[in-house]
Amino acid sequence: MTQQKLPQNSSTYDVMFSEGGHDDVFRLPYRHSCYYPMFRRVEHLLRRSGSRSVLEVGCGTGALAHLLLDTGRYSYKGFDFSIEAVKQASERTGRPDLFFACDARSPDAYAMAFDYDTIVCTEVLEHVDQDLDVIALWPAGRRMIATVPNFDSRYHVRFFRSPEEVAARYAPALDIERIETVKKPYSTNLSLRQRWREIRWARYKPKLLLKLLGFGRIDDVGCWFVVAGRTRNQGPKSVS
Repeated sequence: MTQQKLPQNSSTYDVMFSEGGHDDVFRLPYRHSCYYPMFRRVEHLLRRSGSRSVLEVGCGTGALAHLLLDTGRYSYKGFDFSIEAVKQASERTGRPDLFFACDARSPDAYAMAFDYDTIVCTEVLEHVDQDLDVIALWPAGRRMIATVPNFDSRYHVRFFRSPEEVAARYAPALDIERIETVKKPYSTNLSLRQRWREIRWARYKPKLLLKLLGFGRIDDVGCWFVVAGRTRNQGPKSVS
């Protein structure tokens, strides 16, 4: 059954973030969020590449920002076109000076005094019709890490079934060095209390229990493709 798609505008995301998302995922501490394995992989790639300063495109409610700030390794700024997301990110981290409201499709988002060496863009490009136009605005020669999903949503305009599909879309616009796969946890809330509760409920359902324990197939539980490389700047290239 085809999901009814939502308008991809700031109002849609203001509502989503104000409501907290599925199982309140956008308000969870980052270690409890189902996004945590992907966030950890992003931070690992930042360390591996020697990144010191990060601009996050589409910061959401600041969970990844909070993790990066907690490491003490990076200078950071982030933006989102949802004013509600920026508000929550500021409150989560206690650093309103690090976040601002702007659209990723605007050149103004990237023309700032902050001298960032890396662009991070997690779970954003699948929401944007003009995703290649967004990438074309990224200053040339910067390190970049982006993620896209292999599962659909009423908020998505596209998703990807394989690393090859990701490469086919983005290799013409980016110098891709690697594409890694991170399996999505079945549970939204990874806190020990919540996971123990779910495991108890599923103890007589072997297939569900395997998913909860992390043994589910990627095709069943979903994954993120993590793209790492460097930016180019060749001008907007809209592709449907």
